[in-house]
Amino acid sequence: RSTHRRPLEERGLVILSMGLPYWIVRENGFYSLLVRSGDLDAVERELALYEKERKPERLRRRLPLPPPLRTASLYVYAWCMGCFFLLQSYFPGMLDRGSANAGAILNGEWWRLVTALTLHGDLGHLLANLAVGVIFAAGLLPWLGTGWTWFATLASGALGNILNAWGYRGEFHNSIGASTAVFGALGILVGWQIAHPVAAAHRRQQRFRRFFLPIASGLALFAFLGVGDDASRQRIDVTAHLWGLLSGIALGMLLGWTRLPEKTSRPAQGLLAAITLGVLGFAWFLAVTD
Repeated sequence: RSTHRRPLEERGLVILSMGLPYWIVRENGFYSLLVRSGDLDAVERELALYEKERKPERLRRRLPLPPPLRTASLYVYAWCMGCFFLLQSYFPGMLDRGSANAGAILNGEWWRLVTALTLHGDLGHLLANLAVGVIFAAGLLPWLGTGWTWFATLASGALGNILNAWGYRGEFHNSIGASTAVFGALGILVGWQIAHPVAAAHRRQQRFRRFFLPIASGLALFAFLGVGDDASRQRIDVTAHLWGLLSGIALGMLLGWTRLPEKTSRPAQGLLAAITLGVLGFAWFLAVTD
């Protein structure tokens, strides 16, 4: 019995495929699917198999959809990166004070882990990080919320920078750019889809398409950054990108497993976003006053 006719018609097709008749009767606001009494056992067995095959579809219908994308923070990201680029154009000394100098970082200048993410070599470098960063952040925002998206992205970039500095310990190495955090955002997206039960269910139902898409995007981005002549490749800190990606995967898995973003209220998300901006401002305060 059902309050709707369509589910019974779908099951009626199963009965027809058995070469048996059926009837749909409406009574007291309900629809009833009827078969001959002698066919009842065979029909019940066939419909049980049909229901088992339909289970993934029913699960997909129960999975929650992400909230609408709130784009305000994407504009803030673009505005901040643009402002820092203008400032470094007027004050070239920012590059020396804020770059991810491995030796300085390992000697205690931790703020470089953050400030280096806001500096860029030229306009093309900036625009590339803006475009790709917006794409990956837009994939995270509906699921993680504004606060966790940007806090985790900044944290993945900082972790990537410190791991990269540790990898170059004992030798000179310097780098700038938001690319480490951009790859961190990609890693968060991958890690979250690995660990979060809702994302895992989506992934199983869609044959891993949602899982492989961000990985394929990351590999394509690595390939794109690796093309060009030797001079251009030397300007690309591939190890920093890799460390950012791995840091992001770890953070994304942690957030997906604990489901912290879902437990964080909207005001708390706003506070976390403000803390992220505060960390950025405090890091630059230390950089210019050191």
